[in-house]
Parts: sequence; structure tokens; C-alpha cells
Amino acid sequence: MLDYAAGNKYDDDFLQLLIEFWQLLPENETEGNIFYAMYAKAHGNYEVALEYALKAYAKRKINWTLWCLLRDCYYASGNIEMAALFAAKADKLYNEPVNLDIPQDRLDKALNALSLGMGRGIYAPVAYTRMRITSQGMTGDRAIFAGEFLPTLGTDDEYHLFSAAYVETELQDDKGKLLSFMKDSPEMSFISGGDFTYDLIKLADRGNSFQVDIEDVPVVIGLVGSEEHQQVDFSCKQGTATTYLGLWANSFFRCEETTEVSSTKPLLCTAPIRLQHSPKRCKAVINVLLDGLCWRAVQERDYELVPNLMEFFRQGIIFNNHYSVSEYTYPSLATIETGLYPQHSQIFNDKVYHTLNREVKTISERMHDLGYYCVNIMGDSAGGYNGTMRGYDRMIVNCCGGTPLYVGIERIINHLEAFSETDQFIFLHASDTHLWSAHNYQLPLATQVKLDLQQRSLRDEKENTSVHLQQRDIYRHWNEQGIKNCDTNIARLLAYLKQNYAEDEYLLTLYSDHGSPIYGNSGYLLSEHQNSAAFMMRGHNVPQLGLVEELTSAVDLYPAIGACLGFEFDKVDGNLPEVLGGQKRDYTVSMSMYPPSPYTICLRTEEYECQAASYGCIDEDGRADLTEMKMDIYRRDNGAKVESSSIKDYFMYILQQECKEIDNNGTQWPDMKAARPEWFEQKE
Repeated sequence: MLDYAAGNKYDDDFLQLLIEFWQLLPENETEGNIFYAMYAKAHGNYEVALEYALKAYAKRKINWTLWCLLRDCYYASGNIEMAALFAAKADKLYNEPVNLDIPQDRLDKALNALSLGMGRGIYAPVAYTRMRITSQGMTGDRAIFAGEFLPTLGTDDEYHLFSAAYVETELQDDKGKLLSFMKDSPEMSFISGGDFTYDLIKLADRGNSFQVDIEDVPVVIGLVGSEEHQQVDFSCKQGTATTYLGLWANSFFRCEETTEVSSTKPLLCTAPIRLQHSPKRCKAVINVLLDGLCWRAVQERDYELVPNLMEFFRQGIIFNNHYSVSEYTYPSLATIETGLYPQHSQIFNDKVYHTLNREVKTISERMHDLGYYCVNIMGDSAGGYNGTMRGYDRMIVNCCGGTPLYVGIERIINHLEAFSETDQFIFLHASDTHLWSAHNYQLPLATQVKLDLQQRSLRDEKENTSVHLQQRDIYRHWNEQGIKNCDTNIARLLAYLKQNYAEDEYLLTLYSDHGSPIYGNSGYLLSEHQNSAAFMMRGHNVPQLGLVEELTSAVDLYPAIGACLGFEFDKVDGNLPEVLGGQKRDYTVSMSMYPPSPYTICLRTEEYECQAASYGCIDEDGRADLTEMKMDIYRRDNGAKVESSSIKDYFMYILQQECKEIDNNGTQWPDMKAARPEWFEQKE
């Protein structure tokens, strides 16, 4: 097939080969769709070529040949913006220069598309390469999308995320002015604005006036100022009122009857928030993600680090044998929010911008569809670009997630109080339990004071990522202090829920996205400590079982929450736990898809742990040559290596099933392989 394509021989023989190729393996479907799109394009049928290219793109988000097909097909159809997006992707990853003729009247939107394509999938609203037209021509540099809507492509939603400044009980204009000073500074962008707190809020531009219609219940609307001290006038039967908005700052207003809203400047408004409870919903649903909380470490300390969590969730469920799918946050968060493994969500490579398929429904989208007011009250913005957070009406985020948990708890309680008349879904993502290299991260106060100079010395330690940190006193003290602080601070929320809600009026789910390697010396990327994660629930439809030893996976959070709240979860990889009415899973899957490292997978049953990895590296597209794999099996109780042929056969069959979308069957697109010669060296 590749030889025919290289010779531009798109004839009947090519089609016959393609039929045989499609029939050979079901896993060849995506490559087959790419080949057929190439055939259709070669014959000038761009409409069919686009159809099949999009079928391939739904399954494979990263492929140079596919990006070029999509670029050319969109350009031929007149969709300049989408053509620019895929042209930028090819330039960013494979250094193929953008060569498009863009009409002047389409330039602004095309520049936004180029900015997205040249960017990454993380840290909204930072633009890794903001494309602009200057006196030197088209240039790109780091910047921050601020005081504007985040660029979107291919959607016709009425409300879009606007990048505002988070302002709470302070001078209205100051944060907006600060954001205006730094938004175009590459240096400030590089440090994410010094961990500036952004208010990414869904708005619509209503012009200079609009009407808020009130039918049966009061509503709340949010307005974001488009200039400093913007005057806004309200008019209703009760009379008139005037107030002022801060620059790029959100303010909420309660409307109890139909109201006219006007200003001399554009009015940026949220969707009306209906102040009404429904008997079909909980009054409060709260998801708390404690980033990097290693549950095995908590168990090894006999749960003494988390007395408040244990006391509270013993009247619900504590899943005591729970494992993350990925070893770090970016893919793990997407797994939790979609219930899909990374190869199915295609969210695993943060170097590239793309979004979830529209047919994938995230947890927040499910909650929004049920009628909840959905707010990400604190997080690191990891899902702002890729779509994993697209169901939230508002996201209050730091790009690096440095805000401590106690601030988030304060925000949650304030939010529950303020919007007590409606049903709320609140997500909080805290990093107090996440470790970073001590080479560049400020240690907690107690760790600074309690450890001596030798314990803190970094002379013999190289700077490394969190998943490769060493087992040292400095990291153990830091992490345990973070766990204890989280338990202490979250106790305030637990007490608030018990005091203000009946057991069936709320659902609280607390979990972590991965663990930490610093509690063991295995050196294995997907070790017990790295993948052992927290998962506990209490409230609406949750039985009071306390500690349960059933095996669970991060993909199981989606069906678990869905079963408690009544949304669908049949199109996910997750399994509904037996204690919630489902069936026990036989094994969990943890994997590392981190180009250019080897693809690594760990299967855990009640008794055994199977560790497997590819010999070569995984490519940017999330595929690797799995013709041969290293594989070792160990007993989980004592770590003894297992040599039984029947047990090996059992795990080999599972690997073949779980790795179908990962295995490139010994083939790779030659241009992509040639672009990464250092990745595809001879096998060890």
C-alpha cells in the first residue's frame, strides 16, 4: 500500500489491495480509511476524501499523513480555519511549513486556528505560540488568551469560554488591569502569569442591551466587564438600578422578574442560572481530586494520616484496592472524566492540541444535561483545551494548580451558600499531595524546618519529573505533611455537609489520579505506589459499607457516579463496581503512553501483577511495535516471580485484547518514523 502511494498509483490494483488490507485485521480500519482518503483525494473527490479522513481522525488524532489530508480537504472545501489548524499541527510536530493562501477577511479566525495548532493541550488560557501579523510578517510567540473568548473551531454553541480574571471581594478592576499588562508578555506567559488565577466562564456577547426573561422562578446571570468601571443599567417593573463591572471580572446579579439590561459597552453574559431544586437531582454533588495521593502509603501508615476522611467515608464506601490508569495527571484526568482508556479518548499526548470527539460525553456534560449548575471551583486547567472539562459553566483555574486546598474548601462552601436555591455540581482539583522536584519547588514550611541540611541536600540528586523521584526523607516528609494538611482542611467541608444536608441530598466523591513512587524502591514506572490511588464515596444512593477490597480502576469512577445519579454509562471502558450493583472486575489496567518512552502496561488481578513493555518507544500517535514485549509476572502478596505457563498464557491473552489499538503490528508511517530517527533505534 505504501509503495503504491509513494508512486502515486491510485488505480484499481490499489483498491483491491485496500480491500485485502481492511479484511486482514480489524485494527487496520484507521489506516485503511487514511489510504482510501488518499485515493479519493488523488482522483479529485475532496468530499469523499474528507469523509474518510474524518473517520480516521475520530480514532487517531495524531498522524502526519492524516493531518495533511485534512488540511488539503478543508482548504478545498473553503474551510480556511480548519485547514489552518491542521497545517499548524504538521508544522509544529513535523516541521512542515504552513503554506496557505488566507483571505484578509478570514485572517483573524485563521490566526486563532494557527495558534491552537501550534500550541499544546494543556494550561488554558496560555497560548504556547500566539500567531499574529506584524510588520515582519506572520510571527508567533508565547502569550495568554485574556480578555477574549478562547478560540473554538467546529462548534456552534451559544456560550463559549471567555478568559477573565478571578476577582473575589477585592477592587474590581485591579486583576483585569494586571492581566492586561501581562497577557502579551512571553516571559509572563512562560510562567503562566506567576500562577495567576483565571476565571474561564461561558459567556455570550449580547451587544449593548438584552432582556432577561423570567417565567416561573428567579434566575441569576453573570456579567463580565469589557472595560474598567463599566456602567450597567437594569430596568424592570419594580424600577431601575445601576451598578458597575470590573475589567474582565465576573459579577452575578439576581433577577426576580423580566429585566432589561443595557450598557454603552458590550455586555458579556452567562446563561441564566435557574434558582430551583428538582426532586430528581441532589442539591449538591461534589467531586474532589487530591492530585497524587498515594493510597498504599496511607494504608501502610494504618490510615493515621487521614482520620477525618476515614471517619466520614466509613459511612459510605472506601475502595481500598483502587488503581489509576496513567502515571501522571494529564491523561489520568481525561480517563476519569470520560471513563475511557487513553487510546480511546486519544488524550495522552499534551504536546499536541486536539479535542475529544463530540459524541464522548464527559461527567460534567452529563451533569449539565441533568440540569446541574456546573462549576470547576479550583483546578490546574489541564482540561481547558482538550474538552475534558467542557461541561462546566465556569472554571476557576491556575495553570500550575498551586492554590492550596483550604482556599478551595472556602470557595466550595461560599458557592454552596450563594447558590443554595439551585442544584450544584462542583469539582475541586487540589495539588497539596502532589510532589515535584525539590530543585525548583518551594518546600512546605514544616519540611523546611524539621529536616536537617543533609536530609535536604540536592548535591547527589538530579532534577527529575515527579514520576521518577527518589525515595528520600525530604519527599516522604513533604508528602505526608500534604496528606495530613488535606485531611485537616477537608474536615471543614465534611462537617458542613453533615450539618446542612440530609444523606440523600448530596453526593461527595473523593479520589486521586495517581500515587507517588517515593514510598518504594522498585524503579518500575507503574509500581504499586505509583498507581495506588484513593477512591471513596458517600451520600445519595451510596451504601454504607466502609472499607471494601473489590478491585477498581480510575475508569470506574464514571459508571459509579452515573449509577448513583442516574446518567448513562454504557459507552465507557469503566466497570460498575459490584458494591454499587455491578460486577467485580477480573483485573485492572495501568499504562504509560508517554512518547518517546516505551509503551508500558501493568495488569493487576487479586493475586498477580503482570508487568509488560514494548522494546521500542511509543510514537507521538500513541502506537508502538508490540510484535514482541517484555513480560514478567509476580505474586502481589510476596513479590515472588511467577513462571507458570498457564498464568503467562492467561495474561498474554489479556494483553492482546487490551493493546489492540496500541499495536502498530510492526509497521509505521515512514514519514513519521523518519522524522524521529532517534526514537526508532535498534531493539535492545
